[in-house]
Formats: sequence, structure tokens, C-alpha cells
Amino acid sequence: MITSSSTRFQMSSVTTINGTTIHSLYIAKTLQRDKGGWKIKVSNAVKSEWRNLTITVIPRLVIQMIPQYDFSVQYGETLRLHCTISNPDSLVGVGNGSIVLKRDESILPVNNTDFYSIWSKLAVTEADSGRYTCLYSSYPDPVFASVTVSVIKPEQKRCENDFSDGILWNTTLAGKMKSSQCPSYQKGLATRYCNQEGVWEPPNLINCTSEAFVNMSLELTDIMEDGIRNPEKIRETVTSTLEVMKNVTSSTSEISPGDLSSSIDILEKIVNVTNSSGSTIEGEVFFSVVDNILSSNHSKSWSTVSQKTEKDASSVLKNMDRISEVMIHNENITATKFTGSNFQLIINKTQLDKTGIRFPDVMSNVSDGSEHVLTFLELPKQDSKAQNEINYVAVIYNNIAEILPSESDQSDLKERTLAKKAYINSQVLSLTTESDLGMLNPPLNLTFQHTQSNTYTDMQATCVFWDFAVNKWTGNGCKLIQNGHKRTACQCNHLTNFAILMRPYSPKDEDRPALKTMSLIGVILSITFTALTFTIYILTWRLIKSDQNIMMLNLCASLILAYVIFISVVEETENEGLCIAITAILHYLFLVTFFSMLGMGIYYFMSITVTYYAMSVANNFKAKSRIQWFLIGVWGIPVLITSTGLGSFWGKGYHLQSYCWLSMGSGSLYMFIVPVCLIAIMNVIIIISLVRVLCASSVLAKSSLKKKAASSLRSLGVLLPVLGVTWLFGILAVNEKTDFFQYFFVICNSLQGFFIFVSHVLLNKKVMLGLRNKYPALNKFISHAESSHKEATSLSRTQSSSRPNSPLLNIKKRRFYERYIKRKTPKNNKVEKSDSFMTNNTMSTVCPLSDSHEEIMLTPESQSSKLKLILENGHPKRKFGLKINLNPWKKKYTVTET
Repeated sequence: MITSSSTRFQMSSVTTINGTTIHSLYIAKTLQRDKGGWKIKVSNAVKSEWRNLTITVIPRLVIQMIPQYDFSVQYGETLRLHCTISNPDSLVGVGNGSIVLKRDESILPVNNTDFYSIWSKLAVTEADSGRYTCLYSSYPDPVFASVTVSVIKPEQKRCENDFSDGILWNTTLAGKMKSSQCPSYQKGLATRYCNQEGVWEPPNLINCTSEAFVNMSLELTDIMEDGIRNPEKIRETVTSTLEVMKNVTSSTSEISPGDLSSSIDILEKIVNVTNSSGSTIEGEVFFSVVDNILSSNHSKSWSTVSQKTEKDASSVLKNMDRISEVMIHNENITATKFTGSNFQLIINKTQLDKTGIRFPDVMSNVSDGSEHVLTFLELPKQDSKAQNEINYVAVIYNNIAEILPSESDQSDLKERTLAKKAYINSQVLSLTTESDLGMLNPPLNLTFQHTQSNTYTDMQATCVFWDFAVNKWTGNGCKLIQNGHKRTACQCNHLTNFAILMRPYSPKDEDRPALKTMSLIGVILSITFTALTFTIYILTWRLIKSDQNIMMLNLCASLILAYVIFISVVEETENEGLCIAITAILHYLFLVTFFSMLGMGIYYFMSITVTYYAMSVANNFKAKSRIQWFLIGVWGIPVLITSTGLGSFWGKGYHLQSYCWLSMGSGSLYMFIVPVCLIAIMNVIIIISLVRVLCASSVLAKSSLKKKAASSLRSLGVLLPVLGVTWLFGILAVNEKTDFFQYFFVICNSLQGFFIFVSHVLLNKKVMLGLRNKYPALNKFISHAESSHKEATSLSRTQSSSRPNSPLLNIKKRRFYERYIKRKTPKNNKVEKSDSFMTNNTMSTVCPLSDSHEEIMLTPESQSSKLKLILENGHPKRKFGLKINLNPWKKKYTVTET
């Protein structure tokens, strides 16, 4: 029966002036099955007429080339091509013609017969490479066969002959795709790529299908193309197809990826023809086929199908939903239950305003009286949704989650967890009703038993449903009600396919914009102050040039580079290779930052602590700059650590799921934590040694050593807490479930550059003096900053020293008079000259903690000022006044007679 809505066949009617109606049949695409006798009936309200018609279908010309597919031939070998007319009867009525062979646009001479030709070339050269095309000269339609021939030169890479998967893969030029017929037991085209290195990649047999599947697919395609609307004919064809599929897929052995892909296509065609024709379907057989192809025995084939095609197990879900809709719209529906190995289903009717729906029946599954945690759904009564009985289909899929696509491409749970990938941790529940219920009120209740115990604290459960529009799991309209190690309860306000998705912990959605904005502003601030420090050091370099400042420049440079990369591409997780590279670079640069701090600490230790305890060793160290060895260590050791971590954790969750940074779960983060902790411990030891040197009594007179110790202590004392505390919270922020750590990390991160700028620029006298000398215009600003600092310092010292019995002032006065008396005594009674002019009787136990105290020490200043003494000989009882000046730009002290 042909109707006007048919696919290939179109009927049209035209009425002439004299009232005659002319009916025409148009066949859009004539096929061989159209040939034979046709019966044509013309009727009206009065009578009908029949006519018989015979249609002969002339086959379309088929030209075949041998070799049939693109191939390569080695330089100097023989090239031979065959052209054949496979169906000579297609040339009936075609004028005189012949077979023509062309290379690109050039016609080649061939040895011709009527339906066969051959062309050969001895000792081929590079010029023989090209596209060879075979055609028939006088055929009206553009029918041809073509192959591409590549001549391989001796120096070019290639993939040699290889037999794999029942196919002989001939020598192929590197970078080319090789095509071949499928193995003898399958039909279709197989392909295999020879990569740029001349190594064969695994064959792609996704288009290789068993003959039974090919025939079933063709039969359904014929029905769809012919536009057949006969329900009985369609039902017969569909039932026959499903029975064959059931038998073919019932085997426990794994079906091939090609057969699995073909099965998905056939199920979709069955649903399409059933929907369009209004035909019925044998649900039991259809569900059995679905149960068979969802078997976990086919997990590898499912993985291949997902990778090589746009199909996946969600196609089965969609077809199940569509066939369910067809079945529940049947007026004669009867209660049906199906229990298979891989899913359970119930088709029934209910009155939602009275009873609601519960599936599966939990109590019926408890037979031993023990308490079980089960997966089930419960739709409460919907008073305003339906007043009459409605049909519904409820399904529970046992293992479809294992083959459904998720954020994880790995099937092993342990690997998934280590890699911090999301995975489905429950069965899948589905509910479909005859009519659209809209937004549910009260919502649908879902309880899921976990397929794996939720013992991983850095993974969180999420209630999700499969969104066919975007082909992924989403959580819109669902919320988490209860979560435990064994089960999770959810509520959703709509119907579809539901499951529990385990994914790495991430901040609450409402916190993300605030955190992202704060992080961006904080990193920009830190970059700004660090870059300002770097720039000032460069501008004043001639005045402040030293080994420790070289290391400070390296620290600033590595920190700036790391922050720029961090702020730009830390979330580029979609490209796996790029994300691994970003993680490794960030790992390396942050290690360089910490090793720069360690280098500064070691330098201070050698030049100060060792100077105090072992002068000869220190002099040896100072005799020649060893900055090149420090820089090799600062930039070289992190290379070893980073490459070791990259090699050890390659493919094992090297980086986090949400960020391109090291993962705590896989252990790669320890390649950063361990070196940083060791560096912190070493710097703490160095700081303690500096404090001991600074507190030592004998160092009070050694002004230069005390100044270095105080400056070094300030430098390390700022860097270690700033870098250490920041990264402590940084580690907790990306690996813990508490948002507090993330906010605290952002705050600390913002202050890093600021503290570096304050401690190494504003509080560094050499740098400030360098700026004053190089840029006199800055004098006013610098003087104001210095005076503010000095006034505060002077005030505190004045208060402490102005007390009547100030120990510090008494010590200083006593030292001054002792030194003066020694200078006035005869030479034979003089104490041997020393830098400190200190004796055992005048040793101080005061422990200054900043380099500002150096201004109140009494040391000779022959270049800066002269001591003004008002003392008359012969008057030993005359009194003198001592005035100490805390301004470093003026005289240290003045003595006047009182």
C-alpha cells in the first residue's frame, strides 16, 4: 500500500479541463526490489478499475578497482592496477564506450577489453604517486572507482606488513590511514592508522559486522525507505528481527564492537518504525534483547563503541524510554513484569491521587528477615496531577552505570578514585508516565544503595539524572536529602533516569564566584608587589649588588612566573596533555621559589653563623663568590624532583580533577610537600643559629656582624612564615572539604607579595638609600617613611634608657669612660688595640632583636664624626654628660662637661 506520505514513493493527482483525473506515481530512488509486476487500482464513489504494470529495473553501473583501497608501494617496485565492470548488464542501451584510467587528470594507456582493463608500471618513482580513477567513457552518470597510491622512498618512515585481527595490513607510508576488508566472518570496512613514527596503531573494526546483523538492518531500512504503513507487515518484520537478535546476543561470550554498534542501530530503527506505524511490539522479546546487550560481558565492546562512535549506553536508555512511551499509550495495556540479569521493569497503571507509585517493592525483596539497604523510588500521591488512572513504566538498571559515560573513562574504582574522576556509585532508576506530570509536588523520593562503600572523604555524592539534551549527568531539580557510607537519599521534582554520581569535593556553587574573584584580585596584588620588588632591585642594582640579592631576584622571578601561569591556565583541565604540562611547570616554579629561600638561608648561615664560630672557614667562603653553584642548585634540583614526580605518577592521577595542580589522592602532592617541609625545617634551624649569634654577648661590639645577623633574621623571618603558611593553607584548600581553608589561602596568597615588598624594600636601608641616590625626587617620600620609623624606634628607646637606673645607659657610659681613660694612660699600660674595646668587666648581656640597635653602640667613628671631649687635665673629679644620637646620619654620640 502506497500513500502520499511515503518516503520513496509519491502519488500525485491532476484534473484536466474536461474533468479527467490523471494519477502519477513517482519513485524517488529505484531499487532492485521494485522490479516485477505492479497492480494499479483507480476508483471513485461509483466504480473502480485495475491495471497491471511490469517494471524492469536496470542496475546501476558498478566499477571495481583492484587493489580496492588506498595503498602504498615501495620505490622501485612494480605497480599494477585492474579495472573491472562488475555488472555488464548495466550497460544495456549505453552507446559505444570503453574503460578509462586516469592518474589525477592524466589519462593512462591501458590494455582494454569490453569489461576489463589492466595497467602496470615497472620500477615506480615518486612521480607515480597520486589518485588513480577508473570510469566508463560513455556512461551518463558519474560512476567511478578510485584509489590513492603512495610511493615510499627509501628514507621515508613506514609501517611494515602486519597480520592482525584476521587481516593482512600491507606496508603503508607513515601518517596514512590503511583500509581493508573486514575478516572473512564479517562484512564492512576496517581501518588502521600508521602513525608519524611508522608504528601501527590498533585496528578499528567498529564497522565490521556479522552478516546476520547486516541483513536485519537492511530489512528494517527497506521498510523505512519504502514508507510501508501496514501494521501487520511491520509487526511481522520487527518480531522476526527481535527473535534473531535475541538468539545472536544471548551468548555469554562478548559480542564484537561492530555487532554491538549495529544492535544499537537496529533497536533505534525498531522504535522508529513502531512509533511511525502505530504497530504493536512484543515487549518481552525487546526487553530480552536489551538485557542481553547490557550484560557486563560486553563492557570492553561498550568502551570501544563509546570511543569510536557517537553512540553509548545512553542510546539504550533513550530507546527504552521511547518504547515505554509506545507501550503505555496502548489502551489495552496489561500489567507486565520483566526480570532480567541486568534490569527489572514493571508496566502498570495507578491512580496518582490515591496511591502513588513505589518500585521495586522493597518488602518483597526481604526474605531472610535481615535489614537490607535497597535501591527504590517512591512517587507520593499527586493530588492535582491526575484524577484518573494513568499508565507508567518503572525500571531499575543493575549495571548500566558501568557502561554509561561519566567524567571517568576508567572502569576500575580504585583507579577512578586515585585519578579523582567522577563515577556512578549506584544502580539507575527510571520512571515514565503516560502523561507529563510537570513539576512534581510533593517531589519524587529516591533511595540508592551504593555499589561501593563511600569511604573516600574527598569524594562527595551528588543526585543526578541523565540529560539526553546534553548527553551527560546533571543535577537540576534534584537535591541531596541524606548521605551515608552505604546509601544516599534524594528528592527530584521531575521524572527521568536517576543515579548517584560520586565526584571530587568542590566548593559550593554559590561560593565559586566569590572565591574566583577574590583569588584573581589576590594573585594580581601579589604579582604587583613582587614585580615592584623585582623592578626596584634591578633599578638600584649597582648600589645593592650582592649574592643574596641575586637569589632574591630569582625568588621573585619564579614567583611571578608561577602566579602568571596559575592565574591564566590552572583550570585548563579539558586537555589532559596540556594540564599535565601546566601542573609540572607550576610544581617546578614553586619549588624554585622555596629553594631560592633555602639558598638565601644557607648563604646567611655561612656568612654570619660560621663567621662567628669559625672565622677561617667563613673567610674561605667569602674569598670567592659561589653564587653560580647556588643558582645551579636553586634551578637544577627542582628539575629532578619535578621529573621524578611526573614519571612516577604518569597516568595515575598526577593532577586534580578540577585544577592543574598536584593531587593528594594519588600521592603526587607529596613530591611538593616533602621538599617544602625539609626546606622549612632547615630554614628554622638557620634562623635559630642567627638568633644565637645575635644574642651572644661578644657580638655587641661587632657592629657589622650584628647588622648582617639582624638583617638576615628579618629576611628569613618574613619569607618563611609568608611562604610556608600560605602553602599550608593552599594544600588544605585543594584537598580538604572546608571552605575556610580556601578563603584563608586566598587571603594569605594576596599578602605574599606585599610582605616581600615591605621586608626587602621598605625596611632595607641599602635599597632605600639606593633609591634616594638614584632618584633624588623620591627623597621627600623616603625621608618621611624613614623618619616615621625612626621616631617610633627612638621613642621606645628613650623611654627605656631615660629611667634613672637604666642598665643599658649605665653600660654605655661606663664603656665610654673606660675607653677614654685607656687612651690617656701611658703606652706601656695600654690595652692591646681591638675593634670592640671590650673587656671581661664590660661585657653586655643585652640581646638586640633588630638592626636598628646598632646605632646606640659606642664604636670609633673616625670617618663620620669626631668625639668632642670637654675634659681638663688635673681635674679627675669633673663631671661629664653623654648624649647619644639615634639618627644614623649624624654623629653617634657627644660628650659635654656638666
